[in-house]
Amino acid sequence: MACLSLFVFLVILVVLAFPPVCYVHGISCIETERIALLSIKAGIDQSNNQSLFSSWTGQDYCKWQGVSCNNESRHVIKLDLRRQYTYYNMPASKLNSSLIQLHHLKHLDLSMNNFKGSPIPDFIGSLANLEYLNLSNAGFNGILPHTFGNLSCLRYLDLSSNLYLEANDLHWLSGMTSLHHLDLSGVDLSNVHGWLHSINMLSSLLVLKLSYAGLQTGGIHDTTLLHHHHLNFTSLRVLDLSHNYDLNFTLPEWLFNYTSLVELDLSACALYGKLPVTVGNLSRLRVFSLSGNSFDGVIPESLGNLGSLEILDLSANQELSGSIPEYFGNLGYLERLDLSENKLNGRIPESLSNLTNLVYLDLSWNMIRGVIPESFGNLTLLQHFYGARNNLSGKLPETMGNFVHLQALDLSQNAISGKLPDSFGNLSQLHYFSLQGSDINGTLPKGMGNLCKLQTLDLTGNMISGGIDDLVDGLSKCRENKYGSASESWEGLGTLNLGNNMLNGTIPENIGKLSKLFELNLSSNSLMGVLTESHFANLVNLKYLDLSLQLFAIECK
Repeated sequence: MACLSLFVFLVILVVLAFPPVCYVHGISCIETERIALLSIKAGIDQSNNQSLFSSWTGQDYCKWQGVSCNNESRHVIKLDLRRQYTYYNMPASKLNSSLIQLHHLKHLDLSMNNFKGSPIPDFIGSLANLEYLNLSNAGFNGILPHTFGNLSCLRYLDLSSNLYLEANDLHWLSGMTSLHHLDLSGVDLSNVHGWLHSINMLSSLLVLKLSYAGLQTGGIHDTTLLHHHHLNFTSLRVLDLSHNYDLNFTLPEWLFNYTSLVELDLSACALYGKLPVTVGNLSRLRVFSLSGNSFDGVIPESLGNLGSLEILDLSANQELSGSIPEYFGNLGYLERLDLSENKLNGRIPESLSNLTNLVYLDLSWNMIRGVIPESFGNLTLLQHFYGARNNLSGKLPETMGNFVHLQALDLSQNAISGKLPDSFGNLSQLHYFSLQGSDINGTLPKGMGNLCKLQTLDLTGNMISGGIDDLVDGLSKCRENKYGSASESWEGLGTLNLGNNMLNGTIPENIGKLSKLFELNLSSNSLMGVLTESHFANLVNLKYLDLSLQLFAIECK
């Protein structure tokens, strides 16, 4: 009897010493973790996300979608419940506290769910082995929990795009000594004083994103940090402080000691002053945006040192002046160049034609004069070209027909003259085309009727002559593919503005086949003839019609 009691006692000890275990095909799994996962699932709204949880059946949770386990211990080390889209009208989710049973968890992604205003639970700070935490765009509200400071192994933290999430201090960041990636974009940090001090503790930081965070100037020019000896995160590769409208400072010199920077976005930060020569120190930059600030003076020559640039955005600085530097043509990796809304003058340099990787070019709202160079035809990858509101003149080069990928072309409000090049019929990808308020003359190229992807055509206020029959006839046939059936993917022309020109002839009846039209302006031309029901019966989307100042008769039935 004594031996039996001893045996029972030993069995109880073994049961207490080890968690409940289940076996799947001879492989053990920890029952408490399986139950915890099912409890977490119960709190997550599964609408529009059924494919993720459809695999959550059976005993072997290591095979469930979104769950990863250690191959030997079978403990859960990764839980990825990220949605593809956020639906703000979907039922609220709630994070079950059973999460803390996943003691070995290293990776947690709950982004794009909708926790509908609930605070981030403190118990997340108990997951001491976490290395990756993504709660972005998940509908969390309230104060960031200071318990995050316990996550000393964390390397990646993304809390961005949560409405009404805020912090009253960031001292807890000092506990995250391994942090490489920090994204608090959209988190309200306006009440955090000395935010730069707190972030300066993160010596391993590679990515820092604090856009739309309400950052205040205090900290940027803190005298204890102005000396670069006190700055720890010198390995930083990405810095995004964009859209912090109250920063209101000149660029600090210490910023240009971060020679490892690959991306720098300081757009819409109320920055002012001149662009410093030391900007040329950042020779590894691939993305550089200073748009929406108040910089003045000329673009420094040292910017030519940034030979790795792929995106350069200096738009909307209002007082940035001088000519476009010739050396821009040496920035051969540029894919996007935006210099719009400044006071740049001079001519478009021929050297820009060397930027053969360019897909986006915006020079609009400046004081640039002269012609568009013939050599621009080299920019065969260009998809967007904006040059409106300048003093451009001369004829459009025939070589622009090489822009076979062009989707948007706006050269309105210039003094561009001459006939539209016949090569424009090659711009088969064009969606938006505006040359309104220019001096274009001659007839419309026949090939323009082949631009079946056009959604907006605005040539108002020119001196274009001839008829519109070929244009309308071509565009009216776009809906039919080569088999004659309606094409489902056809977007159709929505805006046709040809008012205030010298057009003549009649309005063809097949204009009624442009059923997607919502704006039609043919006013102030010399068009005439009889308008019938066929012209307008199918224009069911038409909201704006102007045929004024012409000689038309209306056929009544």
